Amino acid sequence: MSQLGARLEEKRRAIEAQKKRIEAIFAKHRQRLGQNALQPPGAPGPPSCGCRR
Repeated sequence: MSQLGARLEEKRRAIEAQKKRIEAIFAKHRQRLGQNALQPPGAPGPPSCGCRR
């Protein structure tokens, strides 16, 4: 029975880690959107980091 609990705990931790990674991606995206919203029309955007997949 404790083996099942350990497996479930491991899955829970993996899901939490994935949620944190996704939240970090969304936070970075929201930050970029906010920066673009404050720029006047026609102005060049911030330089790309080249990290797109």
